[in-house]
Amino acid sequence: MVHFVHQIINTIVTSHAESAACAEESMYDIVISHVTDQPFVYHVTPHGFFDYFGNLIFKLNTLLGFHIPAEKPITECMHGHAVEIITATPVKFFGIFDLRITKWVLMLWLALVLCALVFIPLARKIKNSPMGSKSRWVNMWEALIGFVHDEIVEPNFEHDYAKKAMPYFCSVFFFIMFANYLGLVPMLATSTGNLAVTAGLALFTLFGMIAVGTIKQGPLWIFSGIVPHGIPFLMYFLLWPIEVMGLIIKPFALTVRLFANMTAGHIVIVIFLYLVMMFQSYLVGVGSVSLSLIIYLLELLVAFIQAYIFTALSAMFIGSSMHAH
Repeated sequence: MVHFVHQIINTIVTSHAESAACAEESMYDIVISHVTDQPFVYHVTPHGFFDYFGNLIFKLNTLLGFHIPAEKPITECMHGHAVEIITATPVKFFGIFDLRITKWVLMLWLALVLCALVFIPLARKIKNSPMGSKSRWVNMWEALIGFVHDEIVEPNFEHDYAKKAMPYFCSVFFFIMFANYLGLVPMLATSTGNLAVTAGLALFTLFGMIAVGTIKQGPLWIFSGIVPHGIPFLMYFLLWPIEVMGLIIKPFALTVRLFANMTAGHIVIVIFLYLVMMFQSYLVGVGSVSLSLIIYLLELLVAFIQAYIFTALSAMFIGSSMHAH
């Protein structure tokens, strides 16, 4: 949220000439710039303000061979500033997938690095303390791991299978939680506010449902395991397509739920802060900032809840495929 406030303040204190040049920038432009990916680098002139992610993305793209055009940068309006945009030429894998490093890719990497930095030393400390650690840091993470086991994995898997499932669901829970909270840090971005990211996570759930169902119930599980037993023969041809659609809709629902919840809060915060620029009133500013702070505090809770919901539903869907309908 501080990042959003910073952008709005910079807009208000911009010089009169620059503000006039960017007067047509709408609330839509400001919101979209915060909730969409940016595979380019942009610099703001003449004040010297620059986008930290943009410059880091610029260097990474250059190292990976994504060439930067030599022609003059395009000047556009962004956050009330005159912005010089330099785009990295896309290099597509198989002619389809754009491999440029973007801000959301950086956030995914950062969430992965945080998981490694937290849990690799944590595992060593727990291993070296068979009688339990007195460290509050270790105990805090142990409590969260116990929460995943007791509230997510254990209710959906038998005891023997719960131990085998714990590594995956712990990874999903903490990765999503870190990614959600990174979006609330100033100057960072919410990678789980990207449909491609949430769809990728949901695809793992779909693959898990199919794999576990096939292993536990046999290769014909998709034909016999998802339809209730004992139904009339003719009803089978009506229910089977419905059950297959339900199998596909489940990961789709996971995708949209996480994406929508992690995007909605940021949009509301930006809209409230935009009112300061729109009305240029101290009274409106106090109300807008206060409401934005309340929404930001709510987002701290939502970030954890959405990680829990996604992981719990994934465990429920995968666990249910272990037994016939």
